Amino acid sequence: MERWFSARSGLVSAIGLLLVSIAIHSSAEPIQKVSKRPDGSLLHWSVERPSRSGQQGMFLIAQGSGCLPAIKNSTIQQAKEIAPGYAILLVEKYGVSHADSPTDQFKECSQDYIANHTVEQRALDVVQVVDELRGDDWWNGKLVLFGGSEGGDLVARLAPRLNPDAAVVFSSGLGESFAKVLKSLVPPHVAKEVDAKLNFARANPKSAEVWGGNSMRWWADVVDRVPVNDLLKSHSPVLLIQGTEDKSSPVSSGRAARDAYTSAGRCELTYWEYPGYDHYMTDTDGVNHRNQVFERIAGWLAITVRDGAPGCTPDTAE
Repeated sequence: MERWFSARSGLVSAIGLLLVSIAIHSSAEPIQKVSKRPDGSLLHWSVERPSRSGQQGMFLIAQGSGCLPAIKNSTIQQAKEIAPGYAILLVEKYGVSHADSPTDQFKECSQDYIANHTVEQRALDVVQVVDELRGDDWWNGKLVLFGGSEGGDLVARLAPRLNPDAAVVFSSGLGESFAKVLKSLVPPHVAKEVDAKLNFARANPKSAEVWGGNSMRWWADVVDRVPVNDLLKSHSPVLLIQGTEDKSSPVSSGRAARDAYTSAGRCELTYWEYPGYDHYMTDTDGVNHRNQVFERIAGWLAITVRDGAPGCTPDTAE
């Protein structure tokens, strides 16, 4: 059952392939760090600064699902190229260390991961690490968040807590809850058990049962949450990217997030919808456009960090 969910929540494992065409500086080796959570468990994270000296901004890449360390995921490593000149921050999940090397990142995970990994725990971990980095002389205070699928939900939760200079969410929807959309994302035989499983998760978040590759604690954390509501608590510029043929994060969810900003009279959201593109930016003819989309994201980031949310900029034309 793990496989039916991994396509949606594992988006970020594919996005690095999109950035081959972006020519960028080389970075130094990541510095691996270990902190302690309030419960005494070990929190693994890393910072990779550009080879040049001086101050830089910080670019958090929020990986998708699974227990493969982000620091070992080659496609995540390539995603660094979207923010040239920034130090790269990767925060590993609960129960994941830099030394882990699962052959199957959805089945060969530690018991600590299964028992404790949730999106909310990830948010707490990132906030802890960012707080530890505050005051370091290399960080100029600029912060950019980037995530897709589960990482997109994480970015939404982090936005009001960290107030980033910009946030990018790729193929994650964010405008509807799992309780509303999950049946449309899974095979028919799984859809029949969705209501019962989600109700069980709500009532038994500490159950040892695993469903769809995730614990009941994980499901209880996400089932009724509408991530755009977290984004709306922040005034940071947000870029939300959605394909109309996405079968893992439905376009209805992306449009609902867009409409939530419009209904609130807010200007911080930039919404890009690509007609005919699927979860991976492939069109109906089988042509992939991810390189072009990611190059466009890099351009949006550069302008937005400098000038603020494009939709909030007054029109000064005569």
